[in-house]
Amino acid sequence: MAIASALMAAAAGFGLGRWSNQTHHDSAPTAASPTPRRSPASGGPFTQRQAAANRAHFPTPVAAFAEPWLPQIGDCTTAPNGGGPQLGAGEQSRTRCAAGIITTYWISYRTSADRDRAQDRYQAQAAETPRLAPGAKPPADQAVPHGSHTVRYIEYAYQVPSGQHAGQVVAALWWSDPTQPIAGILLAYWAEGLDSSWAPLRDLWDQSG
Repeated sequence: MAIASALMAAAAGFGLGRWSNQTHHDSAPTAASPTPRRSPASGGPFTQRQAAANRAHFPTPVAAFAEPWLPQIGDCTTAPNGGGPQLGAGEQSRTRCAAGIITTYWISYRTSADRDRAQDRYQAQAAETPRLAPGAKPPADQAVPHGSHTVRYIEYAYQVPSGQHAGQVVAALWWSDPTQPIAGILLAYWAEGLDSSWAPLRDLWDQSG
C-alpha cells in the first residue's frame, strides 16, 4: 500500500496530526494527554458532564455511535467545521479526541460504500500487522462489549513513514456500524504508548459497557 511521503504538522495542544488524504493512516499522539478521571459512581455528575461536553463536538449520528465512550475521552475537535483533523477519502466528518496515551477518531462516511472501502483498506493492513505488532486478533464480526449488536472489528498496525517518529509502529483498532456509514478508531504508538501490548486498546474498547 502506498503511503504519503510527508507527515502533517502536529495539531496544537497534544501533538496530534493527520496524514494526507492519499494515505490510510491515522496519526497517534506524540505524548500522553491527561485522561478524564472516571466517576466513582457510574453516571455521576462528573461522568454526565464529561459526556455532555464531548457530545457537543459530534455530529448527532456519530455522537450516538460514540456515546458509550464519551465519559472516557476529551479535547475533541471535528472536521470540517471545528478546526479538527483532515478528512480522508469518502469521509463526511471526522472527530478526534484524546484518551491519555490513546487517540480516538469517530468518522462518518458519505455512503456505506465509502465505509466499506475504508474497511477493506484497514483489513489489508491487518494482514501485515503480525510482524509489526504481534498478538493482533484477525478481523472478524464481533459483538459490542455489553451490547447486543455486532460490528466489523479490525486490529491493524503500520509504521510512521517520515518525520520525528519515522519508523515507529502505530497500533490501531477499527470498528464499524453495519447499519450506517459510521466507524471508530482507537490508536497509539505500539512501544512508547502501549508498551508493546494490545491490552490498553482493547480495554478502552471494552469500556463501552
